[in-house]
Amino acid sequence: MNEENTQTQSEQPTVGQILKNHREQANVSIATIAAPLKLSELQIKRLENDEFALLGPITFVKGYIKNYCRELKVDSAPILAMMPAPPEPTKPANMQSFSRRTEKEASDSRLMFFSYLILAIVIGSSALWFWQNATPIEEQTSKINVANSIMSERQAAQPSILQQQQQAEINDESLLESKDTLETSTSSEAVTETAPITSNNASQEDASSTIVMNFNGESWVEIYDGEGEKIAFGVKKAGYIMTISGTPPFSVVLGKHDAVDITLNGEPVDVSAFPKNRLAKFTLPLAE
Repeated sequence: MNEENTQTQSEQPTVGQILKNHREQANVSIATIAAPLKLSELQIKRLENDEFALLGPITFVKGYIKNYCRELKVDSAPILAMMPAPPEPTKPANMQSFSRRTEKEASDSRLMFFSYLILAIVIGSSALWFWQNATPIEEQTSKINVANSIMSERQAAQPSILQQQQQAEINDESLLESKDTLETSTSSEAVTETAPITSNNASQEDASSTIVMNFNGESWVEIYDGEGEKIAFGVKKAGYIMTISGTPPFSVVLGKHDAVDITLNGEPVDVSAFPKNRLAKFTLPLAE
């Protein structure tokens, strides 16, 4: 049974043999049929010898067979049915998967690169900030010692300044006291001499005025009398009461006028109109 099937399959003509038999039955040469098909004689021979792989893709081969049968006026459908089916194109599933994997790896690489770059920038910035703001202990100690020495010098200088001010106040007060004593002694001597001189001294005493300043806070003061003589000068402490006499008008300069209560010949003097926190320069008695 197997031998009969084998003989039957071997006796069945191929596509090339069928084409060749139809051409020979039609008494047509290879050159004659090759001309209208625009094929070479070698291509016609390969077509009749079933050498389809040498003629190109299977689609082109089917086209050659169809034109071949049309020239010989033969039905091409049963012959084309004997041709093997074209191979199915392979699915590029693996290639697509590989491409996706490659793209993912590239994306991961870029992400890691940017992550390392940002980390390096943060570390570099922190190191730069620390380097700029770090100060050696020796330098800090030297700065502290310099600051302490400056403070000590200032503290040492302050008592000397206060002593100078106090000495100036004592000198001013001594000068005023000596002046008052001198005026008193002069007046006494004038009284013992003659009556006309006594009357002149009385008129001079009537022309003089007395200023009393009560310092509620520390303030600097400078006073000139009407003859241009400085009768008071220096810094007065809070609680100090200064009494001076002289020939008016008096030229007065106060550092803090709002910290001083002033009376002229027993009458209070209002200096509140002068601007605060500024030197007050005025003349006593005040001009109305």
